[in-house]
Amino acid sequence: MDKSKLEALLEEAMVDCYNEEECFWGMFYTLEDYLTFPLQAQTLGEAVTVVGLDDHRSRMRRGVMARVRKGDQEYTAALSELEILSPNPVSAEWLAAYRYWLGEDSI
Repeated sequence: MDKSKLEALLEEAMVDCYNEEECFWGMFYTLEDYLTFPLQAQTLGEAVTVVGLDDHRSRMRRGVMARVRKGDQEYTAALSELEILSPNPVSAEWLAAYRYWLGEDSI
């Protein structure tokens, strides 16, 4: 995805944000709106299912936290540390925008 597309997605997520905290929550709620759950993922070499985002554990310093299920156990993990496997195109765009915003993916 090119830089102009990523910048447009970030602008959409943060259109009415005036500080870093508002930008973080703008990104969080935009991800919550556009990601299609469940998502299949891997973390530490283990297959897991991402069932949603956790607004109670997510914070600017910690990042967006995802609710992850493995078998009958559910826990939280940083969204940035999950390798999402074969997301649909819209989810893939927003995951790329999030990683770009974090500075993890450079164009």
